[in-house]
Amino acid sequence: MPLVQCPICDKSISKRAHTCPNCGEPDPFNSRVKSKVLTTILWIAAIVGGVYLFWVYGLPMLIDLAHKL
Repeated sequence: MPLVQCPICDKSISKRAHTCPNCGEPDPFNSRVKSKVLTTILWIAAIVGGVYLFWVYGLPMLIDLAHKL
């Protein structure tokens, strides 16, 4: 059974452990995955929101500015 470092307390624990016996962290290896997924979703939402705002507000302003020149 391979031992790996707990991402919270850095103690050696089994890779199959459901909780860290040292710090009590529930599901120590999925916490990083969940955090990474949430961060990725937030970044995608921010990029999509920025593109939407540019498309709705920025592009018409640029087109009007180009017609005035």
